[in-house]
Amino acid sequence: MSSLNANIINEVQKLFAKKKTWVFLAITGIVCFLSAFFITSIQVKLIFISMSSMSFPLMVLSIFTNVFLPLFIFMAASELFAGEIADKTLKLVLTMPISRLKVYISKIIAIAIYIFINLLVLFIVSTISSLCLNLGTINIYTVLISYLIDMLPAIILGIFAAFIVQFFKSSSSALVSSILIFVGIRVVALFNSGLNNNIFTSYLDWYSLWFRSGSNFLRTGNILLMILSYGIIFFTVGYYLFDKREV
Repeated sequence: MSSLNANIINEVQKLFAKKKTWVFLAITGIVCFLSAFFITSIQVKLIFISMSSMSFPLMVLSIFTNVFLPLFIFMAASELFAGEIADKTLKLVLTMPISRLKVYISKIIAIAIYIFINLLVLFIVSTISSLCLNLGTINIYTVLISYLIDMLPAIILGIFAAFIVQFFKSSSSALVSSILIFVGIRVVALFNSGLNNNIFTSYLDWYSLWFRSGSNFLRTGNILLMILSYGIIFFTVGYYLFDKREV
């Protein structure tokens, strides 16, 4: 277990040693604040537009988890897997007294930590922006629970990204291909209701099902099991490819 913990710290340090990681975090905070400022400006000119401080953090969460966060996740997965193969640094990691399974798990956990930090930055900035720009009262508990709920499908997307990048040997090709595959899945699901209801990418803003009036708890439980099933499948296949991969 000590080797796993040490490698998790190592993977997180490698991820945050890259400038683009910090740039994406900065973009998250800046875009969130500018969005709040823009909405406030519009409200001043158009009185009939109303935005509560609770709906703003949740609105930002929906946009972020469906548009920006997937991009950040694919970037992290591409750098930690395909990028290290291209840089020949993965071979050095595998020479250490640690199994490939622990290496793979540590990289997945590093991606999960990155997801958590992104959502934490978004939560803090959206909440502070709402309060500073006088968008009304705020229910911290509801907003916080919503952000925590959306962590699960985001982590599953991270496991999916780790599976996809196993087919590539450079971070750039892995990143572009992952984005195209993700967009392709969303487009196909958009025109196929059956696929849309049964694909994990449709539930990146999963919190909305939990707080929707009259929500069906049985359906929510089924979705939870489905999302976890996707995670298990992607993790198993991804690790198999990683374990058999020549570096």
